[in-house]
Amino acid sequence: MDSFGVEGDWTVRREHRVLWGECDLYGHANHTTYLRWCEDLRCSRWLALGGSFSPDGFGPVLGNLEAKYLQPLVYDDPVLITMRTASFRRTSWVEEYAVWKGGLCFTCRSVLVAVQGSSGQKVPLPEDIRARFLAEGAEAAG
Repeated sequence: MDSFGVEGDWTVRREHRVLWGECDLYGHANHTTYLRWCEDLRCSRWLALGGSFSPDGFGPVLGNLEAKYLQPLVYDDPVLITMRTASFRRTSWVEEYAVWKGGLCFTCRSVLVAVQGSSGQKVPLPEDIRARFLAEGAEAAG
């Protein structure tokens, strides 16, 4: 991990190589590519927590997203994509993401809301997920 220049503790880590299809015509990673990487980690993480994407169940709905592009990435760059849960409340939680290649290249912060698929109503996070967030260093807010 040191080769990527990672700082801090990150719960989820995935190595990736920038694909040609993720680039613009100049060979730079397209801005939406970074957000797709975050989405992919978010979905994998939700399934690892025991969640599902069933219309009858509940799942995460993106409520807010902030992104900062710090350094460009280009075709075939090896990168490390990281994610962690920063904090959580009764029905929502904050996730942080970062992309690394010899240091920090991109950061993102999202607010997710637990929503019942069939009704669209907010639902409380289950205790086992809250406990896992706490064990991994997330802050219980509010």
